[in-house]
Amino acid sequence: MKGTNTAIGGVLAILLGLTQANSDIVSLFTNGAAYIQEASATLVLPKLPSSVSGDVAIWSAIMMENQASFLQGVTSNSPSGSYCNDAGKSWCNFAYTLVGSNPTVGDPVTASPGSTIRTHYKLNSATNLWDQDVYIDNKLASSVSTSKGQKGNIFYISIECASGGCAEHPAHSWEDVSIVLTQADESFGHTGGWEHGATGGDMSSPDGGKTWNFSTLDIPAQKAE
Repeated sequence: MKGTNTAIGGVLAILLGLTQANSDIVSLFTNGAAYIQEASATLVLPKLPSSVSGDVAIWSAIMMENQASFLQGVTSNSPSGSYCNDAGKSWCNFAYTLVGSNPTVGDPVTASPGSTIRTHYKLNSATNLWDQDVYIDNKLASSVSTSKGQKGNIFYISIECASGGCAEHPAHSWEDVSIVLTQADESFGHTGGWEHGATGGDMSSPDGGKTWNFSTLDIPAQKAE
């Protein structure tokens, strides 16, 4: 696991002792006054890996304060088919949360290259639970609600080799990424390039730092490190 002051990647599998490699492309930390209360990110599914030899995962995520839980929208391809059990014939997509070392997994649903996978995270004001909804081509596919009353601390976009000898992650892009904070914080915005050769992803705020929107983020083909 990477240091908590830089990135806490690979939580999908690290707590289960499985992660081989993880590269955090985007890591955005709150400052302790403003917290994340909502976020959304849309992955345009790339081609499948050149070989199905390991668990190749692409995800967005929110880490809660004090690492209390980790919320992810996961897209995975593996020899077992991940939770979809399709022997890696497609991408498997699902909502996933770790509270401590206990996973909660939403319905796993397959999708083909070119489909859009949007994960929406929101602290529900009525239930005080975090609702995670994964949409495939704008149709709700997978949901979980967990992490009652917790505060969103870090937002991630990452690639991961969760197990096995992974092939290269195909080049892919993220669209319509947005983050809403509990209060305005102009220091939350990132300037300059992102990690691991990613381009685009310029951040802007229409309301003085409470809502943050990204331009399209393009991530080149590479292996997770």
